[in-house]
Amino acid sequence: MAFGCRTRKLIDSDGQKIKLVIRRLRCAACERIHHELPDCIVPYKRHCAETIEKITKGDIAQSPCENRTIRRIFAWWKVMLSYLLNLLKSLGEKYGIGFGDPPAFKEMIRAVVNANHWTFPDLICTRSVSVS
Repeated sequence: MAFGCRTRKLIDSDGQKIKLVIRRLRCAACERIHHELPDCIVPYKRHCAETIEKITKGDIAQSPCENRTIRRIFAWWKVMLSYLLNLLKSLGEKYGIGFGDPPAFKEMIRAVVNANHWTFPDLICTRSVSVS
């Protein structure tokens, strides 16, 4: 059930700042409020999914980001990638869903967000973090 809307600022692939209107929805089952995110948004990121995908693939020449931002996105991706791939494998087995091989960036983000498994990189335990 619709529960209003909110604005969300986003930097598109050309470096332009845009504002999106995001619908807020109340879940009938859990009564929590959720935001309906379009495919162009990666949760908690200021840059659009297209820009982040280009950076993760190493195509930084077309990126409107500063070098520090690019390094932070690479570090985020390094931590998140194994988590996302393992979660997709689990979702595929649980629900019988087939994902691409390798799965597309937006496909991974959308599946994890819709399954309500999005998390912050600080909460993911990786071998390098647990050893140090």
